[in-house]
Amino acid sequence: MKDFIIKLRKSAGLSQEQLAQKLGFSRPTLIAIEKGERDITLTELKKISEIFDLPVEIILDDELEMSQKINSQNFSEKTFGKFQNLILQCIKYGADGDGKITKTKLAKLVYLCDFANYYNFLKPISGFEYRRFARGPVAIEFFDIIDNDESVSVEKQENGDAIMVSLVEQPDDSILGKDELALVKVICKKWKNANTNQIVDFTHKQLPWAMCKDREVIPYELINMESPENVY
Repeated sequence: MKDFIIKLRKSAGLSQEQLAQKLGFSRPTLIAIEKGERDITLTELKKISEIFDLPVEIILDDELEMSQKINSQNFSEKTFGKFQNLILQCIKYGADGDGKITKTKLAKLVYLCDFANYYNFLKPISGFEYRRFARGPVAIEFFDIIDNDESVSVEKQENGDAIMVSLVEQPDDSILGKDELALVKVICKKWKNANTNQIVDFTHKQLPWAMCKDREVIPYELINMESPENVY
């Protein structure tokens, strides 16, 4: 459960201090919960469900659900490797001239690549679940990779709130298929000179975003209802 709470907090863009304030206790208390050193009370659990608009049952059942997903084909080691490589390729081809890209823009490029591949071939690149969040669709696992992968560097932009991501190591070009990698290059080239707000606005105008509720899983099939020019 502690890992799920961390994912929810990060996906919502909340700091430990901000979430602690919403829950009505101190940051050290939240840190203890996230480390598994303190149990969550029923009252706190209900408050978390209200903040993230998720039923209590989903939070309680998360450990079982994640165990099932890890053992399923969609979350196999190979699939996770493809998702990780997709992120790295989007940094490689979508970053600015200084090699940096905002975390939010990167998340949107990854989403567009996955859904565009489904549009073209009825098969996503990674198969990971994307949810409808305030800054556009994103897979919760995206935050884990950005925060923990040694192949990337993360830093806060000077004089701003944007989180910048850059490559430490170049991605392996053999992990994605030929057509998949070609599509990634096309999408990243199209959006390379766009700012973060422009790509966020684009994803907000797409049907997958418009037809889903906040934090709801976005079905890949919805992208097939889009006109070709609005896929990416």
